[in-house]
Amino acid sequence: MDDLFVLQDSRSNVGSRAMFWRLGGGYTSNLDEAEQFTRESAVRQYESRETDLPWPVAYVRARTHVGVDCQYLKLNEEQALAAAPESDRIYVAHRGDWDGNCLIWMGKGGRTSNLADATTWSLSHAPGFVGRGYVPWPKGYIDQHSRPVALAASLNHKQALREVGLKLPQIKRQRIRRYVTHCHGCGRFLSERQVYGDCPNCGVSNAP
Repeated sequence: MDDLFVLQDSRSNVGSRAMFWRLGGGYTSNLDEAEQFTRESAVRQYESRETDLPWPVAYVRARTHVGVDCQYLKLNEEQALAAAPESDRIYVAHRGDWDGNCLIWMGKGGRTSNLADATTWSLSHAPGFVGRGYVPWPKGYIDQHSRPVALAASLNHKQALREVGLKLPQIKRQRIRRYVTHCHGCGRFLSERQVYGDCPNCGVSNAP
């Protein structure tokens, strides 16, 4: 796994979650859906577009959280609770609050989007949480829809590449040449915008 990589689209995140190339096209925060690349193919893509950052799979996996994307919950909380066995337990979500698309839970240390840190209660506590404005979900149902995600802020690209001995090639950037001209009347430098009007110093027209 040390020689397998995922590619992050570093231009944007969804909430705190990093986005990776999805196997089959598109992007995903779910590492189980991320396409894996060889070292060589990951570097080639980085050379093609430097915002596509290669990350060693093992490095990212060691730093994952457990997220629950609300888009993939086909049942609402009432339907899920009605279908849950009496022996089930519940997680409790904050109503109308998300980290990107992931639910925010009541956790051992307070609010958390990491399901691994969420507190559970017996199923019989569900009505009490509903009455207080929270959203209880059956543990069994939520566990089935959980996914490994990576917090972008927890990933250190230089450290990750150093651990696997990968040095990315230097990307040559084309220098942008700026249009510079002088006023025909007084010789002062003019900006691109000024060259299409009268010189602000002497009033001479410099329009091409």
